[in-house]
Amino acid sequence: MRNSHKETSLSDSLPSAADPILVALGSEARTLRLVHTGFRMAREQGRPWVAVHVEVPDWETAGEADQARVWLQEAHDLGAETAWVTAVTVGEGLIQEGVRRRPAQVVMGKNRPRGPWDRLEFSRAQEAIQRSLGVRIVTIPMDPPEFEARPVQTTADLLGVVIAIGALLGACTIFASALFTVVGFPGIPPVFALGVGFIAHRWGRRYSVPASMAAVAVFAVWFIPGRFPYQSEDWTNGLYLGGALVLVQMVVVLVDRLHQETRSLHRREAETLLIMLMGRALGRCSTAREVALVLADRLHGLFQAQAWMLVPGEGDTWLQLPESPDAPPSPHPSELLPQFSDQAGRADPFEPLFMSTCTYVALAGPGGAEGLLQLRLEGGRPLAQESWGLFQSLAVQGALALERVRWLDEAQQARLDTESERMRNTLLGAVSHDLRTPLAAIQGAATSLMLPEPLPEATRLDLLAMIRDESERLARLLGDLLELTRLQSGAIQIQKEWQLLDEVVGAAVLRMEAREGALPIRVDLPESLPLVPLDGALMEQVLMNLLANAHRHAPHSPVELRAWEEPGAVQIEIADRGPGIPAEYHQRVFDKFFRLPKDLKDGGVGLGLAICGTIVKIHGGAIWVEDRPGGGARFRITLPLDGHPPAPLETDQTSSTMGTLP
Repeated sequence: MRNSHKETSLSDSLPSAADPILVALGSEARTLRLVHTGFRMAREQGRPWVAVHVEVPDWETAGEADQARVWLQEAHDLGAETAWVTAVTVGEGLIQEGVRRRPAQVVMGKNRPRGPWDRLEFSRAQEAIQRSLGVRIVTIPMDPPEFEARPVQTTADLLGVVIAIGALLGACTIFASALFTVVGFPGIPPVFALGVGFIAHRWGRRYSVPASMAAVAVFAVWFIPGRFPYQSEDWTNGLYLGGALVLVQMVVVLVDRLHQETRSLHRREAETLLIMLMGRALGRCSTAREVALVLADRLHGLFQAQAWMLVPGEGDTWLQLPESPDAPPSPHPSELLPQFSDQAGRADPFEPLFMSTCTYVALAGPGGAEGLLQLRLEGGRPLAQESWGLFQSLAVQGALALERVRWLDEAQQARLDTESERMRNTLLGAVSHDLRTPLAAIQGAATSLMLPEPLPEATRLDLLAMIRDESERLARLLGDLLELTRLQSGAIQIQKEWQLLDEVVGAAVLRMEAREGALPIRVDLPESLPLVPLDGALMEQVLMNLLANAHRHAPHSPVELRAWEEPGAVQIEIADRGPGIPAEYHQRVFDKFFRLPKDLKDGGVGLGLAICGTIVKIHGGAIWVEDRPGGGARFRITLPLDGHPPAPLETDQTSSTMGTLP
C-alpha cells in the first residue's frame, strides 16, 4: 500500500498528474451523475479517470448488471478506462482496484441513508477505503433533497392541530372505555393504535409521538385509577400499549414510504413514456423551428410553463424559437453561454441555471453548449430541483434533434451539390458533342460561301440549306433545354382547360407533317371520349415529341395513336414497330440527357422524353413505356379526369376515327 512504508519521501506520497481519478459506478439511473462528475473532474485536473463497477455475487440482478454496463460504456465514450471487478463487498472491490490503479482520488455516490445501519455501513466502507489507499474520497449526493410538507406557520394553525388531535384521542378514549367494559384490556390497544396511526399518517411523526405519550397517560389515569403504585400487571399492559403504538407508527412510516416509492415509480414511468413520445415527435421534425415547437408543446403540458429554444444568431444575439412577442429578454450569448462551460465555477456546468424569471439548460452538442432551452414558470419561480433530471433529459432530446436536423440539411445540400455537379458535367458532355456537329457544319458552309471563287448556284443553295437546317437543329436543341429547365423550375404555370382530345391530337399531327412531310400515322379516337382537363399547348408538345421519337426509330413503319376512357382517367397510347427499348432502360429513358447506347449518333441529346415526363407529371398523370407484342415499343399516358366538366355543347360530331391524316 502507498502509506505502508514510513520512509517514503514526501514527493512520493503526493499524487502525480498521471494518477487517475477512480469513479465507483452503480446500476441506478442516478449513476449518470457520477459519470459526468468524473468526466468534469478529470478535465479540470488534467488527469485520466477510471470508471469501476463492483459486482457482488447474488446481490444484483441481470437487468441491473446490464444497466451498469451501459454506464460503463457511457464513461468509456467520455474517455475513461473501465473495469468490472467481482468482490465480496463494494468496499473490498474498490480497495482491490485502487491498489492496482494507485488513484489520486476516489469518487463515490452517496444515497440518503434509510436508517442508522445504512449510515454506519457507508461510513465504515469509506473509512476502510481511505485507510487502505490513503487518498481523498469525494462523495456525491445521489438523492434529490427531500421536500417536506409545509410546517404550521401560525399559532392558530398549531392550536387547530392540537385541538383536532385532542378530539381524536378523546373519541378513542370513549370507544376504548366501551370495549374495556366488554372485553377488558385487549380492547384498548387496537383503538388507540388506530388513532395514533391516523395522526402519524395525517400530520407526521412530530405529532404522533406526543399523541402516543398522551395515549399512555390516558391509559394510566383513566383505566387504572387509584392503584398507584401500579401492579406488575398494569406495567405489563402499559408497555404492551406503548409497544403497539410504536409498532403502528413504524407501519405507517413504512406504508408512507411504500406510497412514495410507488408514486416515484409511476412518475418515472410517465417520464419515460413522455421522453419516448417526444423522441418520436422530434423524429418527424425537419427544421429547427419544428423542433422548438415540439419542445415548447411538451414542456407546456408537463410544467404548465412557456418554453423557447435559444440558438446563437448573427452577431451577439439569440434566435428565439418559436417566435413569440411576449418572450422574456435573455442575456446575450456572450454573457449566458460561458455560464455553461467548465470554467464557470459551478459544480455541474450542465445543470439548469435560474436567472431573472427563467430557468435555462444547455442544449449540449459535441462542441459544448450549442444553444439553450429557456423555461418560464408561472409567477417567474425557479424550477424545482427534483424536476431537473427530466428537464435535462428533454434538453438532450432537443439537442439530438437539432443535430439530426443540421446533418439532414448538410446531407441535402451535399446531395444537391452532387446532383448539380453531375448535371453540369452531363450537360457539358452532351452539349459539347451535340453542338459541335451543327456548329462545324455551319462554319464550314459559311467558309465555303466566303471563298473568292464563285460557286455554282446549286452548290451555293445546298450550303445555304445546310446552314438553315443546322441552325434550326441547334435552335431546337437549345429550345428543348430551356423549356425543360423552365418546366422543372416551375417557371411555366400549367393552364388546364376542358378540351376535346381529338383537337389536340389533330394539331400535333398536322404540325409534325408540316415539318417532316406526310407520315404513316394511324389515329383511333372513339366518339365517346369525354372532355379532358389539360394544357393544350403543353400536351401538344408531348404528342409531337412522342411521334418524332417513333418516326426517328421506325421511319418506314406506321405509328398508331389511340385513346380510350377508363374510370377517372383517359389513356393515350403511341405505338411503333421499331427495334423497341430494352427492359432495363424503361425507367431511365425519361431522364435528362439519357440516350440508348445505339442512339449516341442520332442527333439528339436525350431531352424529348424528359420533357414529356415533366409535362405529364405536372398534369397529375403518369407516363411509361413497355414492349409491344410483335415487336416495337408503345408509350402510355394516363391523364386524370379531375374536377367537373362544363355542360355539353349541342354540336354535330363527326367520326374521329381517321386513317392517315393529309
